[in-house]
Amino acid sequence: MSFCLLMLLLSLGLVSCGKTGQVQVNDTMERIRRTGQFDACVVPEPPFIIKDAKTGKLSGLDVDTLNLIAEKINAKVIYHESGIGNIVADVQSGRCDVISQSSLFATLPRAMTLAFTEPPRLYIGLTAIVRRNDPRFKNVKSVFEFDQPNIKVAINTGAAGDLFVKENFKKAQIRRIDTDASDATRFCVEVTSGRADVAIDGADDIGYYASQHPEVTELFHDEPFSLTPGGWAVRQDDVKWLHFLETALQFLDTQGTLQQLEQKYHTHLLHLVKKYKLQ
Repeated sequence: MSFCLLMLLLSLGLVSCGKTGQVQVNDTMERIRRTGQFDACVVPEPPFIIKDAKTGKLSGLDVDTLNLIAEKINAKVIYHESGIGNIVADVQSGRCDVISQSSLFATLPRAMTLAFTEPPRLYIGLTAIVRRNDPRFKNVKSVFEFDQPNIKVAINTGAAGDLFVKENFKKAQIRRIDTDASDATRFCVEVTSGRADVAIDGADDIGYYASQHPEVTELFHDEPFSLTPGGWAVRQDDVKWLHFLETALQFLDTQGTLQQLEQKYHTHLLHLVKKYKLQ
């Protein structure tokens, strides 16, 4: 590679120099053409990412979708299990080329380093659970009623509920539970056990836990108190790869493939815009 060409590619951000001084290609699309594979980071969270407890095999709405896209371009996906707290860093460091998880919520801090696919794959509505027999919360009208010094609030570290509480709660006692790649609803156990009074997070995780645990009740299910867009994400400067993924998702959507996958996993999470009357 000539010096002039190297300088041009460096200025365009298409290559970088590693610790050894070797030139490394950052163009994901070109690398896929050369190697026939790419890397994806995921966090087990049904129905988006499902991990078989015995075999470790991954499936789910987003896994099936990404596998279909890879199949159509004769490529292979290498999956890397990550956690909510470090999945963004995994993409920034180059460990992964895409976070293929519809429930990854887009925030302004994340948008400083990641580029999210458009339109959003879903909107995550925030809700809450409390113990069903707790008389203090029989007539709760607003989530801000929980921002009191004597109230313990459980949240999943790095999740949508965590961001909301950081920005809006000033008085409550906050219990942050780092679920990493384990059960995404583990923070809800804090309420069941009595170690917390309320748990706050997205309606997908909160609703799933409430459906499996009759000792708790979900608040704000039909009218979430906050909405956050969610979608796949890539490195901010990986523009060609981002555009390809957006086109691929649009193609699968117009062909009815995404709707078929939703039916396969008994969910309808990718079209919550209508449910929350945002159109």
